[in-house]
Amino acid sequence: VVVLDYKGALIHSAYQFHQGAIGDALLSMLGKIDISRIGGVAMTLSGPDLLEKEAPRYDTQIAMIAAVKKYHPDAGSILFVGGENFGLITFNETGDYERFRSNSSCAAGTGSFLDQQAKRLHLKSIEKLSTIAFCNQGSTPKIATRCAVFAKTDLIHAQQEGYSIGQISDGLCEGLAKNVIDTLMPDSRVRTPLILAGGVSMNNAVVKHLGNLLQTQPVIGNLSHLYGAIGAALLHL
Repeated sequence: VVVLDYKGALIHSAYQFHQGAIGDALLSMLGKIDISRIGGVAMTLSGPDLLEKEAPRYDTQIAMIAAVKKYHPDAGSILFVGGENFGLITFNETGDYERFRSNSSCAAGTGSFLDQQAKRLHLKSIEKLSTIAFCNQGSTPKIATRCAVFAKTDLIHAQQEGYSIGQISDGLCEGLAKNVIDTLMPDSRVRTPLILAGGVSMNNAVVKHLGNLLQTQPVIGNLSHLYGAIGAALLHL
């Protein structure tokens, strides 16, 4: 959730895991906002039907582009990795929209997949998984991140082979990065600067592996996890 002023500057933001209780999480975040000062409400098409039906809804890709163009006007492409999907938006040499690629409807290899694996490893949060994965200095086990069922089997094998929780967590993050690249950039070529957006942009381990595999460091803004919401608000101004 974000609040922008009439010039498009961010004056408030909130980011919270809803754990399936979307309405309660939204009410909790809205409770910290003076609604009487809000002149309009907008959301992306991926948002739930919890707000008034008259609230304008904007295509998530278009909203993402609006936010990225505001903060990164020279962007060559946008890699979005969220809780349930990921995609690549590419611009041409003049900065105009060129094409969009995305994953299938399966959530394997997304943020929610990592959340699920963190619970299997008895870690308190995805932030904990990201931290211990990023700090790993050892080798990483190969874990199938394309399928949650196969991933469970690989996790068990990795533990039996003596890999630490940090190594296994890093293997999960590395596998997710590989899955994203294999799906969206099979030739590993991407137009730069590459802007990374979505909640997974806050996972330092995944970011590290994306940079190593692509041999180019993704650009991450302080508000990268909020670009969808920011874009919807910008389009509504």
